[in-house]
Amino acid sequence: MSTAGLETGAVATVEHHSSGRFTLTLACTGVAVVCLLVAWHVWVRLTFFRGDFVMALYTVVVSVYVLSRFVLAAFYRLPEDRGFQPTVAIIVPAYNEGVGVSRTIHSCMALDYPAEKVELVVVNDGSCDDTLDYMTSAAAHYANGRVRCIDLGSNQGKRAAMAAGIRNTSAEILVFIDSDSTPAPDAIGRLVQGFAQDDVGAISGITYVRNAVRNTLTRMQAVRYVISFDLLKRAESVLGAVTCCSGCFAAYRRASVIEVLSGWERQRFLGVECTYGDDRALTNRVLRAGWQTRYDASAVAWTEAPTTYRGFLKQQARWKKSWAREGPLLLCHIWRSRTRALPSIAAQTLAGVLSPIIVLYMIATSVTAGRIATVYLIGLGLIASAYCLLYRMLRNDDLWPYALLGAVLYVLISPQLIWSALRIRDGSWGTRTVRAGGADPSSSDPDGSAPSIPRPLDRISGRQATMVGGGART
Repeated sequence: MSTAGLETGAVATVEHHSSGRFTLTLACTGVAVVCLLVAWHVWVRLTFFRGDFVMALYTVVVSVYVLSRFVLAAFYRLPEDRGFQPTVAIIVPAYNEGVGVSRTIHSCMALDYPAEKVELVVVNDGSCDDTLDYMTSAAAHYANGRVRCIDLGSNQGKRAAMAAGIRNTSAEILVFIDSDSTPAPDAIGRLVQGFAQDDVGAISGITYVRNAVRNTLTRMQAVRYVISFDLLKRAESVLGAVTCCSGCFAAYRRASVIEVLSGWERQRFLGVECTYGDDRALTNRVLRAGWQTRYDASAVAWTEAPTTYRGFLKQQARWKKSWAREGPLLLCHIWRSRTRALPSIAAQTLAGVLSPIIVLYMIATSVTAGRIATVYLIGLGLIASAYCLLYRMLRNDDLWPYALLGAVLYVLISPQLIWSALRIRDGSWGTRTVRAGGADPSSSDPDGSAPSIPRPLDRISGRQATMVGGGART
């Protein structure tokens, strides 16, 4: 099958490829064996603790954290389908998206959900290309009022665009979809089921990489997306504390957003306005307000991943800046807002902080002392093997070996966190380029938000924005 055919097939179905019972059983057994090996590895380090204390501590923390993800994820259950059908507002912020925003609009209008209960609001955040024309042209295909277009007039940033959409809707559930993402027809109907539980404030769906088979880099990212959602977010969901409801495709209870909207929209950190990590920040505030945040593995959307290493590294730097800001803020309140998630989040934070230090330390000792961190490499190999087998269990699309390559790649770039933390006050995104036909695919973010540019301009609210409908201004 051609690459184009594979990409088309990936979008055409949300179901995992079928695999033989023997292969699936073998993969399950393999994951169990690797998890036992990781547990043994932890026990050895705890029992003997010989040699380098820092390296041993890091090995134990990471191994325990990863093992706990598998254990918790095993208890994950999909939200029960209760036929719950609240009113839904789909909000799509767009900046220099070009023709891509049309695809998103058409996919949202093809959803299998009662039309009278859906509002679709697309917000043009001062694009300097033909995004607004594509928005109004796509909206003109539908009955008057079914697709509402808002033009902010000048670039205000993604938070202002999202806030404008929120203020121009009245639905009970707010669904945010990136302008380069497309939901499956049944995605909204599935995603809202979790809100039948009154204390759930936000739910993240799962996002797959649309251009997964473009090259080696996109293959590694495609596998990483699946692991990030179907392992890490499953585990977090069991604790009721998904730390980032992905900007690609996530839903919020209106009541949970309204009470934090003003503070989130005008968030400042170290004296500067926050211009990245919008969705991680919003999820953080929803958690702090006492709501649960969940994950629904059956609510599917697709997005684009960076196809060049330059774009990928810029994307990762932005995500790391977001994590460096929101991670400490999360720890400051999670002990009271979601107490049972504290050990998990504390281990995650400690592992994330130590990772770049350990990688640099390992490289330095290898060069200066000629020592190879055998235990560290064994631990990395075990974890990467578990990821490979997990992916093979979940999806039979021949991408599972890239879990190993991806694990190495993400470890090698972990020192980027240090540089990102040093530049945390820099609000630039560095990933968008204006081009005909769509946005830079590096915009997709499973753990954060869609791109924007710095917004030194004064904000304008949704009430001040220009309403555009049916392809013409009103």
